[in-house]
Amino acid sequence: MRYKLFLLLLLALHAFCFARETPVTVQDCVPQFDSYLAEIVRAYHIPGMAFFISDPEKTLFSKCVGQCRGMDRQFFIGSMSKSYTALCIMQLAEKGLVNLDGDISAYLPDYAFAKRVSVRSLLNQTSGFDTHMKLHNARLTKSYGSYEYANVNYDLLGKIVESVSGMSYETYVREHVFLPLAMNDSMADAGKAKDSGKLLRGNRNCFGFFVRGDADYPTEKSWFHEPAGFLAITPADHAKYLRMYLNGGRTEQGGQIISRESVDAMWYDNVPFGTKYDAYYGMGWNYMEWDGMKVVFHGGQVENYITYMFILPERGLAVCFMVNGNDEFGMNALMDNAFWDSLSILNGKPAKKVNHAAYVLIHLALDVLYLCMILLSLFLLVRAFAKRRKPLLMVLGYAVWPLVLLLFTKLCFDTPLWVVQSYVPDLFFVIVACVLLTLAGGIICFVRRKSYVFH
Repeated sequence: MRYKLFLLLLLALHAFCFARETPVTVQDCVPQFDSYLAEIVRAYHIPGMAFFISDPEKTLFSKCVGQCRGMDRQFFIGSMSKSYTALCIMQLAEKGLVNLDGDISAYLPDYAFAKRVSVRSLLNQTSGFDTHMKLHNARLTKSYGSYEYANVNYDLLGKIVESVSGMSYETYVREHVFLPLAMNDSMADAGKAKDSGKLLRGNRNCFGFFVRGDADYPTEKSWFHEPAGFLAITPADHAKYLRMYLNGGRTEQGGQIISRESVDAMWYDNVPFGTKYDAYYGMGWNYMEWDGMKVVFHGGQVENYITYMFILPERGLAVCFMVNGNDEFGMNALMDNAFWDSLSILNGKPAKKVNHAAYVLIHLALDVLYLCMILLSLFLLVRAFAKRRKPLLMVLGYAVWPLVLLLFTKLCFDTPLWVVQSYVPDLFFVIVACVLLTLAGGIICFVRRKSYVFH
């Protein structure tokens, strides 16, 4: 009897250990993902979203919500475009047409610098260009040789693709990436995507409310162009793209568009973000380890879209979020939680509790701050009509305050106002309104003071 009890106990222990060692399958996670996504859409006020999980063979789970009614709608995927551009460069490198360690001036004579800027340094964001530089004003800075994220790196890589292949960037991507992967509904020309009828219009947030409208389509002197952030991709097509990586560079039809060695180089031949983070950047992908898993990932945004993608190489899974809205301080920050929660769910752990009040509280706090800024500026305007004005108030109010308004996004967030105008339009409006009100008060003070002198 004791022997039988011992045997049963041993079998139960074995079954428990086996269950703990067996990884959670996606099918096990589907009910939790379904309810979790529905919850964050409500809590984070997401206007429209597409989500999918894929293995090397097929999409295992997908969900479209809100304004997104299908997986065949195009989204501008922002900086996720960089992985496409890196793929093109690696294809050309495999053919011997691009030397990753060669100076970019060999391909782009108009971009010769005092120090050597290699193709690899563009891929790994170590060229020395500043985050907010553009093609027409690119120059080396003190960050040369260390990681600093800059869109201009990938716009230059796009130009290298054109120089080496003899094709436009759009044509090269279509013929060497989209067609082999049967990505028939995606486009590498933002202007053409606008008129394609497939593009899902985006939304910008103003004072806590999403307003639907167009993105700031790239022009010659834009902050970035298609190679760095303006590909128009459907979720269904992007799933095919991520499956290519899961299959070591092979298409669903069995063709090899890039070698497994190049895929590994894109993921793991990287540089650290810095001493503060145990994460790395290389060739259009970020890399880190989380809870014992390797994770390669990238996010993206343009003025009215945000995206997230990640691959778990050891699990053979790829996950992607596409959202047709941008809300820098509200929804975007909250959606970062969805990245980590998705990892937790796939790892068999519950997602953190969704805070349904967070979105409202964030925007309420911002709107109160904006109101205080405007009221202070109105106060200074009204004070300009007073008969007696203290000199210190005049200096602080009519000189220092507008200067603080114009500089604080650069000083506090290292973000110039021209970026704020596109990505946080309500804050830009408040800053401009406050500056104009305060300057008007300053002018009134000056005019009234002169009139007193002449009388």
